[in-house]
Amino acid sequence: MTANQRPMHCMFIRVLKILIVSLWMNAIIGVQAWSPNCVYASKLSRHNEAVAPLTTMQLSKASLDGDNVEDDWRDFRAQLVRSENRDTTTNPKDRERDEEHWAYETGDFVERGSIVISVPSSCSFLDDVDSLNSICYRKSIVLVLDASANFIQGIVLNRPTNIGVKEGTDGMMQFVQPGHGEIVENEIGLGGETQNGPHRWKIWFGGEVNGVYSDSPQVMCLHSVVSDKAQSVSDEVIPGIYLTSFAGAQKIVQSGDANPSDFWIFCGICGWETNTFYREMHEEGLWHIVSADSGTIVEELNMVRCEDAVAENCDIDADPMNAGLHTWEMLMEKIGRSDEAHNSSDEFGDLMLHEWATGALSFAVADARRGVMTETITQVGLDDDGSFLDLANYDPAYDMTIKNESREPTMVGTMIRGSSAQRSPYLLYDQGFHKSLILILRDGDDHSEGVILNHMTTSKVSFDLEDGKTTELNLRYGGPTLTYEDEDGNYVMPTFYLHSSSALRDDGIGVPIGSSGIYKMTKKEVVKALMSGLSEDIFAIQGFSVWNKRGDHSGVVGEIENEYFELVPTSQIKTVWDILSEQKVLSPDTLDFNMMKCRQAWIVAKDGGAALTDEEYDDDEVVKVFGSDINVESLADEAARRWVNVNLLSLVEE
Repeated sequence: MTANQRPMHCMFIRVLKILIVSLWMNAIIGVQAWSPNCVYASKLSRHNEAVAPLTTMQLSKASLDGDNVEDDWRDFRAQLVRSENRDTTTNPKDRERDEEHWAYETGDFVERGSIVISVPSSCSFLDDVDSLNSICYRKSIVLVLDASANFIQGIVLNRPTNIGVKEGTDGMMQFVQPGHGEIVENEIGLGGETQNGPHRWKIWFGGEVNGVYSDSPQVMCLHSVVSDKAQSVSDEVIPGIYLTSFAGAQKIVQSGDANPSDFWIFCGICGWETNTFYREMHEEGLWHIVSADSGTIVEELNMVRCEDAVAENCDIDADPMNAGLHTWEMLMEKIGRSDEAHNSSDEFGDLMLHEWATGALSFAVADARRGVMTETITQVGLDDDGSFLDLANYDPAYDMTIKNESREPTMVGTMIRGSSAQRSPYLLYDQGFHKSLILILRDGDDHSEGVILNHMTTSKVSFDLEDGKTTELNLRYGGPTLTYEDEDGNYVMPTFYLHSSSALRDDGIGVPIGSSGIYKMTKKEVVKALMSGLSEDIFAIQGFSVWNKRGDHSGVVGEIENEYFELVPTSQIKTVWDILSEQKVLSPDTLDFNMMKCRQAWIVAKDGGAALTDEEYDDDEVVKVFGSDINVESLADEAARRWVNVNLLSLVEE
């Protein structure tokens, strides 16, 4: 996986990060891991249930025997809904058009062919959980392909990409990245009588399971072709909408019955356990279930496809970066929920969705839109005789070698800060690492370990002093890893006590951590320091971060080389520490103050604060969120703030 690919993913493991932090809060602080006013647990499993691969022809052919009955029943239900909701003031022509294409809500009845519309949670806490962890399904429109007592499976209809698919030389299907954002033109079926120009096969994001990023992508094609050849290689979803494989679509095109533009190719599926789906719908109001005719579905699909040569004739949803939001709004209006649709527009979650779509769906602009690091690690080679660098005065920020990892000096005592790229690699996941400041405590052969310094929690650690008094230290969050296994095989949850006090150093308290000027203390030493009244400079930290080493340029060094982090000069570590010492125990009143101190320390960490501010970038250098005036960097800052609120503050609010 490359550095540019990593921020694109909206993988299930990202959703579980909130659960990991919740367990940390439970284990360390002993608090309830959910907001009492909002249902929380069900959100963690949203969209990503273990879904068995759904073959194109898995939908039973026997169901076709009842076509006429099903068609009549669906039309009959639509007529009932129209008669109940008929507006006599509507223009007769508009009313006639509405009766040709219909869509209406079906309560909680889900069947094959149902449309499931995702809506943001009315609970701000849960909406933030979704926006930070499973943003790719926000405001999605899902066509249900299979509904059983145990699972519901489907494909997302309103997430177009700008990549295409073609047949490789070995007969295997291949994804093709466009060079300039155009729909891929390939040679499949060229020269046939059914088309005068190149065939166009465009990919839609159907879901995460067996999706574009998986080792075994699953592709299926929707169409409305009714020829005998098409029917022989297709399965009906609803009357007028059919499902086939890519090979089946090629056969239909080669037969002269259709063009590639008559197909919608989806990669990946999504699914839920049925009980989970209904719990989310009833308890959180996350879903509207809709029945629609084939004309409505085709109309919605065409909104997110642009075959015109003139771009201005296309709907905005033809641009993958819009993530199909206009299509979602139009369908919400069609079922009478226009107020709900418009009231949820331009929110934080929509901005996050645009950013996800920019990275995950719009491949042609990925490199240009993603920020580039302005700094690189200074490369200093080893001596010709292979001797190691002298560590006595070693400053990793200026002397680190990356040419020979097997002989690299230890990173212990190095401070790193989150990437300064305008498009943060931690915008869409692990937002706690955005503009973070981390001290490396261990750098072994198998992994590196470090603690985040800049995140306060709501808790304190108590100490019983020798004089019978009790005092407390504010507790900081050091990372998502909670325990380690000791020599006896027991799992230990450590608390790290650090200081950078010259007075404590002169008193012989603590062991130096590399050349950082920071010292690690025992609990007994902490009590001694507290008895001396020197508590202001002591950090108590629970939790830590781990970077595994696999092959060359891995561990924390790999993270730096992949531009997720940057090295902090040793000369700035003390200043960073002093700024972070001003942070206060986390509360609703101190959240913004602590985040301000975090940003201040992060800026100072770069050569004394030489980082560019938003205002100092040239207008053409500032990266904006698609369709807005919001800087991507500002969105990442807000995402980090909400991460703290969700993970370290809201989970313990009463």
